Amino acid sequence: MFAGFLLVAAQAESLNGVTFPDTYKVGGQTLVLNGMGVRTLTAFQIEIYVAALYLANPSSDPGAIEASSTPKALILYYLHDGSKEQVEKQFRAGEQTNCGAGGCPPSDGTDFEKLVAAAPAVRAGDTTTYIFTRKGFQVFANGQYLIGFDNPDLGNRLLDGFIGAHPPSTSLKIALLGGR
Repeated sequence: MFAGFLLVAAQAESLNGVTFPDTYKVGGQTLVLNGMGVRTLTAFQIEIYVAALYLANPSSDPGAIEASSTPKALILYYLHDGSKEQVEKQFRAGEQTNCGAGGCPPSDGTDFEKLVAAAPAVRAGDTTTYIFTRKGFQVFANGQYLIGFDNPDLGNRLLDGFIGAHPPSTSLKIALLGGR
């Protein structure tokens, strides 16, 4: 598994009342805030979470971000509660959008199912943090280790679900890639 991770307070950026520091430490490496955005859901545009993407080197190129061997962090700060079933539904919708019709290797399926099974219900104010490294990724819920995978391909697929060709929202993707 991976070494411990630490959030380091520095200058801060705020969006929708949620503040993220400008830097985030993964192992001994300092990552910088690349972008942050709001995920909305349904036709009513309900704001579900604020997401922040941290990279070793700022980039607006999803392919370069995923290809980079440097650590990356994606933090979700929930603005609304979500049941276990609702969280699972969002994972599965992302999988269908990004992997439907054979778009992802079948070898990622077992780890994906473990990830979905481990994902808890969320309350407003909760966080989920994904730490991506060249060896795989770890998931933290409210700063506590939840699950990890020695599967960098699945990590890239997960990250791709936010900044790839079929994100949950185009505005969130643009914001995470440093656009405003």
